[in-house]
Amino acid sequence: MIKINQEAFSINNKLSKDLSALSKEIFLLEQKPDAIVNLKFINDEDIKILNQKYRNKSMPTNVLSFENDDISKVHTNEIGDIAISYEYAAREAEEQKKTFHDHVMHLTLHGILHLLGYDHQLESDAEYMELKEVNILSKFNIMNPYKYE
Repeated sequence: MIKINQEAFSINNKLSKDLSALSKEIFLLEQKPDAIVNLKFINDEDIKILNQKYRNKSMPTNVLSFENDDISKVHTNEIGDIAISYEYAAREAEEQKKTFHDHVMHLTLHGILHLLGYDHQLESDAEYMELKEVNILSKFNIMNPYKYE
């Protein structure tokens, strides 16, 4: 399940419903049907602050994931939080000639996979993670996000 915080930026009903379906699909595939993730849309400045604090990179980015390492995870099933810069994602989607909807679906999937332990530090891990993303997104009729013009 995904809990979407839209205090700063709102998304349309279709994207909200599709994000819910996406999270359900991922958690079923990963055999974690009760998992919960929190998603918040923020601005470039706020994501830049988080990126500096947690990754020592003084620039905005599209998505950040924060694993819930609190003992409460056992009782709440909340595996972590995802922050997406609405502004960054919108610019990136336009630059890559994708819809905002499809790009946010990909960024959310990418963030959830990180919370589930997937990584892309090594080339082999990146290839595996990307293949998983492409396969899951195809179930939602979303083209390979790594092939854009």
